[in-house]
Amino acid sequence: MGKLPTAARRDGRAGFDDASIATKAKAARARRRSAIIAWQVAIAILIVAAMYALNATQGNLTMPRPDAVLRQLVTMIGDGTIPKALGQSLTVLVAGFALSALTGIVGGVILGGFPFVGRVMDPFVNAINATPNAAFIPLVIVWFGLYTEAKIVVVWNAAFFPILINTAAGIANANKDLTEMAQAFGAKRRDLFLSVMVPDALPSILTGLRIGVAVSTVGTVIAELTMAQSGLGGLLTAAGNRFQMDRYFAVVIILMILGTLITSGLRQIERRFGRWRIAQAEGR
Repeated sequence: MGKLPTAARRDGRAGFDDASIATKAKAARARRRSAIIAWQVAIAILIVAAMYALNATQGNLTMPRPDAVLRQLVTMIGDGTIPKALGQSLTVLVAGFALSALTGIVGGVILGGFPFVGRVMDPFVNAINATPNAAFIPLVIVWFGLYTEAKIVVVWNAAFFPILINTAAGIANANKDLTEMAQAFGAKRRDLFLSVMVPDALPSILTGLRIGVAVSTVGTVIAELTMAQSGLGGLLTAAGNRFQMDRYFAVVIILMILGTLITSGLRQIERRFGRWRIAQAEGR
């Protein structure tokens, strides 16, 4: 049997090296994921141990026992208290976030796509964004009352500016080569936005949405604390006023789980579009 040509042997070695590198990279990623999970578990155990230690030294009023919090959480879920409050909070959260996403993305496209408009509006956007959201609550109450509509406005105000600013930055920094190429082929302004600038700005838009949804969760609780008390924020107020710390921490756990699930979902979407953008860049 004759020897393989030099090029064939070289290609075989290259294929073997590529496979070996891919295997090593996969193993390294697996080890890194395992290390991350191990550290997360260790930190969770330390937090629980610290809660027990603080309870033993300072009493239930300062820190309830984790097992008491867990029992209270199961009880509140079983008797319908948590599901009812969660439904009320999600109504405000979803409506406020959807409104902020729609207006923030549209406003960001306008500010980023029309530089003159962006420069004119920049000081006003920065001034309102720098004002604490709590400063607007009395005004919102006067205009919209104390109930669901007012709470939705508070959530919208909290999430609007992160989405607006990230969208405007993504549109303004869209790939210039693609934009100029589209203009050279006679693309209309609307097609330029929808087919070139918005797709290229998707990672920035999704980052703004991820930040916005986290802020929306905080805004929902603040609205429920300061206006007509309902939802998870209302449960927090009632438990805090009665010094029922196990009940209080049970509601806090639900809020943490809710925020984590929503943020993780948006992060997965962001990573997916991030890979799409890398693949697009490599194919240019």
